[in-house]
Amino acid sequence: MKREDSTDRVLVADDDQSIRQLLGTIIKRERLEVDLAADGAEAIEHLKKGEYSVILLDLMMPRVDGFGVIEYLRTHPAPHKPVVIVITAYADQRFKEVDAEIVSGVLRKPFDVADVGSLVRLCINGFKSALGKENADSDATLRILTPAGMERLREIRGEDSDTN
Repeated sequence: MKREDSTDRVLVADDDQSIRQLLGTIIKRERLEVDLAADGAEAIEHLKKGEYSVILLDLMMPRVDGFGVIEYLRTHPAPHKPVVIVITAYADQRFKEVDAEIVSGVLRKPFDVADVGSLVRLCINGFKSALGKENADSDATLRILTPAGMERLREIRGEDSDTN
């Protein structure tokens, strides 16, 4: 059973219940549909049932970690590639193992709550834009985040980064 419209669907996978609920609330405030997963195994079950335009994915989770979910996405590509944003507090060597073909960006913990809604909305808009273009280079369209991505997001919103 596949969902028909994935353009406004977000999957949040994080084993920390408070972060999962916080992200879910922020995304709902953006008037987007959101599914929550407590670990990678639950995230994969959600992915088997339907498509998502954005996936917020913690790397360190029980049962199946974020790396396992990334591997699942690599071996089971969706018809429309989702924007995958890794959420992590770690900056260790293992982070270099993240598949750049699957992962569009990184959101470091702790993150600025005010940025998350705008970030997801920008990703959704990029996803819809890529779907609307025939033969579009979706990788170029969807790779919204860069190492300076959060700074750029603040610039787009007209905020002074020194006040945050």
